[in-house]
This record gives sequence, structure tokens and C-alpha cells, in this order.
Amino acid sequence: MNNKVFILSQSYDNIFPIKATLKGFSMKKITLERVLYKNYLRTSLISIFLIELFLVCFYFLINKNMIDKSTNFLLNDVENSISLIVENHSQTIGEESSDYSINHFSKMKLPYNGKIIIIDNSGKILFVDEEINNVLNLQENKINILNHQDLKIVNYFKEIIKEKNLNKIVINKKNYLLFSIKVVKNSTYVVAFISEDNILEGIQNLGKYYEKLAYIMVFAVLIFYMLFFFYISFKAKEFVDRINQPLLKIIEFTKNLGMKKDIKNLESCGVFEIDRLSCNFNNMIIELDRRTNKLVLEETKRIYQERLANTDPLTGAYNRRYLNEFSFEYLKIVKRENKDLSLLLLDLDDFKIINDTFGHEIGDIVIKELVKIAKLSIRESDLVVRFGGDEFIILLPNTNISNARLVANKIFDSIDEYNKTKEFSFSISIGTSYYQAGDNSIDDLISRADQSLYEAKRAGKSCVI
Repeated sequence: MNNKVFILSQSYDNIFPIKATLKGFSMKKITLERVLYKNYLRTSLISIFLIELFLVCFYFLINKNMIDKSTNFLLNDVENSISLIVENHSQTIGEESSDYSINHFSKMKLPYNGKIIIIDNSGKILFVDEEINNVLNLQENKINILNHQDLKIVNYFKEIIKEKNLNKIVINKKNYLLFSIKVVKNSTYVVAFISEDNILEGIQNLGKYYEKLAYIMVFAVLIFYMLFFFYISFKAKEFVDRINQPLLKIIEFTKNLGMKKDIKNLESCGVFEIDRLSCNFNNMIIELDRRTNKLVLEETKRIYQERLANTDPLTGAYNRRYLNEFSFEYLKIVKRENKDLSLLLLDLDDFKIINDTFGHEIGDIVIKELVKIAKLSIRESDLVVRFGGDEFIILLPNTNISNARLVANKIFDSIDEYNKTKEFSFSISIGTSYYQAGDNSIDDLISRADQSLYEAKRAGKSCVI
């Protein structure tokens, strides 16, 4: 009776793959949330993000472009202003002496704190502003700029004397705008130095202001984006929950599908698509219950008949038919992969005397107890086969002959323990064999095990050979 219940339960589980599938349906809430986030939340966030990113990039590009254009415009304007100032002063000196000209230019006021140095066509310094003197690092004993210790400065002034137009000079990693005018009347060169930082200070300050403003704008965008994200997330979850409420009942019912018979019909919720799903679910339950009863009955019959065909009805051990089917396929694996295979042939000693003395009922009990002891002494992968009336075969895959004899001795020890508590006792003899390269079937192993068993009987029984 217990075996039948087990078969029914096993069959019932095997024919319910849909049960596992419907259990997975309880996770649809997460899947639905992902779908909604993907199509509703993520799309919104990405679109807003791209718009904000475009605005920020557009701001930075426009800002940089405005700063660059303002810088170029201012530098050009300063250059033109300095040129006009120097030219106007050169035209107003007339035929005055050289000293007067130098003094006249030295008092010239230039925008952006510009400073001048005056040299003649040989490089002799006629006048130099103190600040320019410090910038050029002029030594007191050297009054000719062409004798300067820095060749780069010497080259600059050589180019000036050659009347080449130089707009910028770099001294000590600092940029100076350079404007040189030749006074033809006295063959002198008025060279104006203006620090680029002085000219661009206003623009640089404006650029820093715009940069701070840009960071504030980016920060504001991030804050807005985070708030928008939480809002969209909240709305998306609210939408998911509203849809999932009618589905929760279906999910709850699917958990018990195949486990309970009293599944109630789903009620209408007013949502057309979900009501259709509920109706189909109710119809599925009815049809599934009908088909399940039919399949359980058929599967139970099939498994029961298969078990009867492959097992011994008295002991539950496998029969010789199953041994032949199994060994035919398994020996192919043993040959191909060179695996170990051992076989024990068990025979009850003086079994006829037990039947004659105690009766056939006790004889059947002895046979069943022997099978029970044998199953407890081996692994789940090993096979116990009823080979004849009181003969049994134990097939030991992946086991060499030494370990097979250990299993045999374990069985002997278990039988000795059993005999201590019973009015009647029994013993067995065991013959052993193992797979050899020339074996073609399981009969070759059985034949050698039978010879070993015969020797065990001759040796006095209750032993293993």
C-alpha cells in the first residue's frame, strides 16, 4: 500500500511541469515593474537627461566661444590703441633734441599700465621703465640690450631692430603684448610692454563668474533630475501596484495549483483584459483537474506495471530481466572508459533445511531480510538482483575486487548481528568476480563468480572467495 502511495505521489509531481511554471508567475510583479520602468520611467529619464545635457553643453560652448571672441576683440583693440598713441607721440616731437624725445616718450601714458623701453638702432638702451628693467633683468653695467645674458631676449630685440612685427613676448612664463614703433627722426625704437593678464583680467574674471554659474546650473540640473527621478519612480510604482492588485489573486491561486482541490473561481475586477485572463484561468483549472485525474491514473498504472516487470515481487530486488538490460548498456561504458566493475554472487547456506525446519513462511522472511541487509550495506548506485530462488547478485559499478570483498565482509558482519537477536539464524556464501578485458557480457562475470561460490561452499560455507 505504501509503495502505491509513493508511486501516485511521484506520478503526480511528474505530470505537473505546469505547476512550476505557474509558480514562476508569482514573480511577474517584478517583471512587470521592469517593463514599466523600461518603457515609462527610463524613457522619460533619458529624454530629460539628454535635454539637460544638451543645454549644459550648449551653454559651455557658447560661453567659451564668447570668451574667446571677447579676448580676440579686446587684444586687437588694445593693439590698435597702442599703435595710435605711439604714432601720435612720435609726430609731435618735431625736430627737438634726442633727449627731449626720450623724455617725451617716457612720460607717455599707455593703457593697462603699459611700460616702455627705448633703444637706438645699435641696441643701446636710451630709456627703460623700472618695471621693464626688472622683467628683463637688466644689469647696471650693461646698457646695450643686445648684450643681454638671455639669448632669447637678444633675439627678440634683434627682430625689433630689423623692424619685424612681433606681437607677443614670453618672459619667465608670462605673456606680454609687444608694440614697437621706430621714430625715424632720431632713429630710435620705442617698445611698449603690456602684461596680457592686465588686459584680460576683466575677461578672466567674467570667465570665472560664468564657470561658477555653470557649476551652479549643473548642480541645479542634478537636483532637479534626482527629484524628477523620485517622482517618476513613485508614479511608476503606483501604476504597477494598481495593475497588480487584480493579478495578486491569480498569483495566489497559482501557488496552490496542483496542491489543493478547493481553488475558488476568480471574480471579475472590471478590467477587460484581466477579466478575460480570469475566465481563461477558471476554465484552465477545470480542464486541468480533469486531465490530471486521467493522467495520474494512467501514469500510476504504467509505473506499477514497469516496476512489476523489473522487480522481484517478494523482496523488491531487481530481477534477472532488468540485470540483462542494465548490464548490456553499462558494459559498453565500462569498456569504453576502462572503468571498474565487480560482482558478488550470494547464496543462502542450507536454505532447504531452513524451509523444512521452520516452514516456507520463515524461508521467505530470511530471503527478505537478506535483501534488506544487502541494501543497507551497499551504495545507492549499486544493484541487488534476485538471480534464483535463494541466489542473489550484487552489482558494484566503479568498484575494484578488493573493495568488493570489503562489501562482502560488511554483509557478513550485518548477518552476524541479525542472528544474535533472532530465534532462527542463517548464513551465506559469496563468490566474487570482476570485469576483465575479454568479457563480452554479464554472463562472463557471473560464470566466474559461480566458480568462486562453488569453492566457498567446498571451503565450509559462510565465507567469501
